[in-house]
Amino acid sequence: MAFVGIDLGTTTSEIAIYEDSGPRIVKDSRGDEIVDSYFGFDPKTKNPIVGSRVRAMFQSDPELAVGEVKRQMGDDVELQVGDQTYTPPEISAHILRHLKQSAEEQLDEDVDRCVITVPANFPDPARRATQQAGEIAGMKVARIINEPTAAALAYGHAEGIEEEHVMVYDLGGGTFDVSIVEYMGDVLDILASSGDPDLGGKDFDAALLEHVADRFEDEHGIAIEADSSNYYRLLFACEEAKKELSFNKRTSVTIPFFTVKDGQPINLDVELRRSTFEEMIGPMIDRTEQAMEKALSDADLGPSDIDRVILVGGSTRIPYVKQLVERVMNQKALSHIDPDKAVALGAAAQTAIVDGTSEQIVMDVAPLSFGTSVMENAAGAVRAGRYSEIIPTNGKVLRPHQEEYSTVMEDQEIIDFRVYQRDSLSDANQAEIEGEPNEKEGFTLVGRKEIDVPAGPAGQKVLTTYVYNPDGMIDITVEFPATGEKHTFQAHAGLDEAQIAASKKKLDDAWKQSEHLEKVEALIEAAERELADGSVPAEKEERLRSMMDDLKRALAANDESRIDTLEEEITDLLFELDF
Repeated sequence: MAFVGIDLGTTTSEIAIYEDSGPRIVKDSRGDEIVDSYFGFDPKTKNPIVGSRVRAMFQSDPELAVGEVKRQMGDDVELQVGDQTYTPPEISAHILRHLKQSAEEQLDEDVDRCVITVPANFPDPARRATQQAGEIAGMKVARIINEPTAAALAYGHAEGIEEEHVMVYDLGGGTFDVSIVEYMGDVLDILASSGDPDLGGKDFDAALLEHVADRFEDEHGIAIEADSSNYYRLLFACEEAKKELSFNKRTSVTIPFFTVKDGQPINLDVELRRSTFEEMIGPMIDRTEQAMEKALSDADLGPSDIDRVILVGGSTRIPYVKQLVERVMNQKALSHIDPDKAVALGAAAQTAIVDGTSEQIVMDVAPLSFGTSVMENAAGAVRAGRYSEIIPTNGKVLRPHQEEYSTVMEDQEIIDFRVYQRDSLSDANQAEIEGEPNEKEGFTLVGRKEIDVPAGPAGQKVLTTYVYNPDGMIDITVEFPATGEKHTFQAHAGLDEAQIAASKKKLDDAWKQSEHLEKVEALIEAAERELADGSVPAEKEERLRSMMDDLKRALAANDESRIDTLEEEITDLLFELDF
């Protein structure tokens, strides 16, 4: 059984394996090391497909495709794909299933366990959803690891870093993280992390699209309808232009026969300069400077204390990004490992740590702080809630954090226990904030549970313990010391076992049908090769051609019983021909 590391990215995903020589990327069934994070259905067969084929379908059959759901992980939403609806974990599970199946073909063994990476700033519900996506895909998720931590592992292995302070700057397709890492021999200590889960290359693509669309409308008086085929044609063309501008100072977005006006075809042709592009995206990229400063401050270090700066994520290829990082840090930024592959390679390195074949120790943090809302009994009147922090920003994984509270009323029956997460870049720095926390202050309600209170007077002690587990998710214990009664739960439970089982069956059924189709298509190709070489006797040739025609009609009609019968008959006939 194989144990793999997976970078489940916003725009692309990769899978890697750790071998005696170290981690390496595993190609998918199409020979790609980098797989587009898109899922959909083949327009002809209606079978599930993943990767670049689906991405291309946005320009022809957008209703059969979906992609870039990473930012929606943990959200209570459903997305329409064809005639079915899927949750973000189910869509991610299809991408993971494709990676798993590809690795099994390449490695010639089953994949049963994995390490999956997530942004350091990923909230608890999104981490839980990622873990459950892996389970739906048919793997045990042995660990969820932060992406910059994985990149640090990859660089430590590749370059033999021993005693250094390193900044990992990770700007990908949809998220941004920065971590300050201390290498101490076999110990990798993450001192601090910060970032923005809603900043990445897709935002730069959107800005470029808006600019080009406005130019086109000004010239031709034609607005581009959102989510149309032309919208996606332009979006992908803008993405390619963005990449071109990383190497050239000017380029053009050109799409022949883009649309029709007054019966005449209209071409789209807009010239772009790198300087114009940088003006568009500069304010977004400049936001990362605040996160770098925050991470350095939390680590109690300055730029001069950092021995090297590592760039990770495809968006770090943008010259403006590298220039900003080098200006802030006053040193060259390095990208010796392919920025698109470093995280997956580090995830594979983490599998060796989990398995015990590596002696390396990782001491990670979670950049988000967590707390709860509490009430106050002032002069006999219960006041509105306020936020009380329990885990500070960059709390260490596995380190318990405790706060003691008390009940506010005599014979209080329940505690409406709420778990709040605070954004790592929130302006609210104090541990206690008046009033119920809200999103405007950088807070998100990630869990809620009603807890029965033992009968007794007001002022009963309530001991609350929060712990980051190794996957960066919150385990909570609420204890009443007077009675010894304890309640243990997780901040966000996500899907229950029945829902996971139902989603897994839904996925398995779809992929079994797809795998069967591939087998049948391979059989048809084998039969056509036999016919092409002219060695089939005339009487059997006529019979074989007839059965193949019948099989193709059965496939078109999705007649499973007839497909099975013809598959067996053609297989038998081909066997006869071989002898």
